Amino acid sequence: MRPVYLLDTNIISELARPRPDKAVVDMFFRNVHRSAVPAVAWGECLYGLKRIPDSRRRQVLTDFYMNTVLDALPFMPFDEHAANIYSDIKSRLQKAGRPAPELDMQIASVAIANNMILVTRNVGDFSCMASVSALMLENWFS
Repeated sequence: MRPVYLLDTNIISELARPRPDKAVVDMFFRNVHRSAVPAVAWGECLYGLKRIPDSRRRQVLTDFYMNTVLDALPFMPFDEHAANIYSDIKSRLQKAGRPAPELDMQIASVAIANNMILVTRNVGDFSCMASVSALMLENWFS
């Protein structure tokens, strides 16, 4: 089955919390086989992990990322098609005087390139991109 949902960094990190939002967990398990992770978000997750000092918490998170995320979800690359979409979004936002974070624009571009719905808690952060593109957004938080 082709993935429908592209999970933003904050969805993956929410799932790793000691007490994650129940709505996010429920939606994730209902849609795990229809979800994927953008490689850009995976990089953000790994960067966050590497910033945590050696500790039990870091080990638990490492196990979660390496054994749960890697086993359950496919990764979507920032490829040539996504790069083309990224350049369109960035130029349109620049012309409108509405800059956006680079990594968020890359994540949005991967979603659009693969005709996927970007799942994020930060719908507002991506709304400027949605206003100049075909980006579809969904918030799984209660």
